[in-house]
Amino acid sequence: MESRRPPLSYFMAYSLQEENKSTSENITDRDYFRQLYPQAVKRYIRVIVDVLNRMDIKDSFIYDEYPDKVRVERLTEIILRLIPLENNMSRESQRNLVRVLLIDEIVERRKR
Repeated sequence: MESRRPPLSYFMAYSLQEENKSTSENITDRDYFRQLYPQAVKRYIRVIVDVLNRMDIKDSFIYDEYPDKVRVERLTEIILRLIPLENNMSRESQRNLVRVLLIDEIVERRKR
């Protein structure tokens, strides 16, 4: 005898639809707000996305349950070598900004 799942109630189906909608809205919101970033930050994000695209494989550390802080710091340093120092920014400020943007991008990739 084959077991069948009972049909979803209207409220359960509706909540699934809303959940999918909110995910697509998040992507759209994120893209919109990234357009508002200063040009320098947009350049950083392009470099970060490019580096992470190369690392985006199944067993990458970015998908570990708890990514290693040292590896994130190393990746930050690699990215910093690819980005010239801004005139109005110290290297430490630039490092902090890159690390925050990197972590944000990793979190977004883990959500997908």
